[in-house]
Amino acid sequence: MPVPASPTRAEEDVPVSALSRAQLLDVLTDLVGDLEHLDLSLRAEGVQDARSLRTTLIGQVRDQVIPRLQDADIPSIVVVGGSTGAGKSTLVNSVLGQEVSDAGVLRPTTRTPVLVVNPEDQESLAEHPLREVCEQVVSEAIPAGLALIDASDLDSVHEANRALAGRLLDAADLWLFVTTAARYGDQTPWVTLEEAARRETPIAVVLNRVPSTILSEVRRDLTTRLQGLGLSESPFFVVPDAGPHEGLLPTASMAQLRDWIQLLAGRHRAAGLVRRTGKGVWTALRADLATLADAVDAQRAAAQELEEASASLRRVAVERLRMDLRRGSAGEGATATRWLTLASAGGPLASLAQGGRLRRGFLGRAEKARAQGLAVLAEEAREALAAQLQAATLGLLQRVEQAWQEAGAGGYSGRLLGQGDPAGTTVESWAGYLGAHAQAAPKGLTQAGAVDLLVAAASGVEGAVGAVRRLGIESQWEEARSLLMEAVEEALTATVPPGAAASLAPAPGFAAALRLRAGELKPFTRPGAAA
Repeated sequence: MPVPASPTRAEEDVPVSALSRAQLLDVLTDLVGDLEHLDLSLRAEGVQDARSLRTTLIGQVRDQVIPRLQDADIPSIVVVGGSTGAGKSTLVNSVLGQEVSDAGVLRPTTRTPVLVVNPEDQESLAEHPLREVCEQVVSEAIPAGLALIDASDLDSVHEANRALAGRLLDAADLWLFVTTAARYGDQTPWVTLEEAARRETPIAVVLNRVPSTILSEVRRDLTTRLQGLGLSESPFFVVPDAGPHEGLLPTASMAQLRDWIQLLAGRHRAAGLVRRTGKGVWTALRADLATLADAVDAQRAAAQELEEASASLRRVAVERLRMDLRRGSAGEGATATRWLTLASAGGPLASLAQGGRLRRGFLGRAEKARAQGLAVLAEEAREALAAQLQAATLGLLQRVEQAWQEAGAGGYSGRLLGQGDPAGTTVESWAGYLGAHAQAAPKGLTQAGAVDLLVAAASGVEGAVGAVRRLGIESQWEEARSLLMEAVEEALTATVPPGAAASLAPAPGFAAALRLRAGELKPFTRPGAAA
């Protein structure tokens, strides 16, 4: 994960307050890129809020702050947002006096947000990021200096619509919150309103479709709620219930709202709205970067905790397999039965089992038979060892994957875990190493036969262990067992590589860099400061 770039020596010599517009643009552009790559996948306290905050910061900086720094002539963005069925599109059409956005009973009506701009502002918005997600309508009905967005529903049944509505609100210089007598207390829009108030986004409220019989009660309750958010001074408009109708609302019911929007018109008035928005943006942005830095620290702590848990599971699996190998469990069962068959009276391995002289036999036939018998025994021993290693590997992988899943890292387990060689390959490589570095074989055994005997003994076949001791090659057997222990430990380590979980953490220094960015923005939060 990239770390937000630290200032160069030359930049460090310049006071933060002296950041030029170009430098600030570079800082914020880099910040957006860094936040887009910031992974907050691990479960930690407050991580859901941190993920939402990251998304909000990306949208606000990309869609509001950077465009404003690049072109001061961009009109103020007024976003009309609210619940499903609040009548946003009808309200926008009625305020402007013309049909610019589809309205109807089908929910959600507004699937693609509509951006209404004055012809004078069309060019300045041509490269604005919001053009990518909005359908633009050019109209003389919207005053120059303002752009009106009919947003998708905050509580849309479609997740993409909800996310888009949030992005549009993050870009707003003013939020025109539209609600109804039946919906103003709904959780989703109200939580969004609380967040906008915290970020000091200018807010106006429209209570739409209110029957006269309950107007007084609803207005009093909504006003009290708004006061609780510190929005008692926000413009507040009431649109009476017009009953079943099609087309625009009566002109009289739109008069106050239309007049207020006209008061915002004009370059100087719109610029004042931007300045009021800007102060809140810089203050909230600094606080949010500090909060996000804390979340990054929490991610690093969560990654380290997962790393320790993974290492513990790996150590337990290694020790269990070592104990099984020391006990010789792979040499039991079918492998032990194979030895008994081969070492029975008249069998090719009888002399090995009885401790007698290992004769070559006529034309070396006895020696060849021994070699063939040992090859069969060693093959079964390798298969038993591979099965044992595979079971240990799969068990470890399952336990670690579960731990990763619980930690929120399940999506990465397939890429970072279980990348070692197959168990059979590991065992064959170990046996091949023994063959390549074998010492002189005892008399009566071929070189390959001696290696196969060591393999069988290392797997735990008791008869093979006894033969090794009688032949005086016990030290070679001990070395073979030691190499086997190393091989299986390496295989289990490759299944859960050290550092795999730790690599899920944000890059070292990321949190510190975010705090540095917050410090660089401090001058813009002071009274009278402007970028």
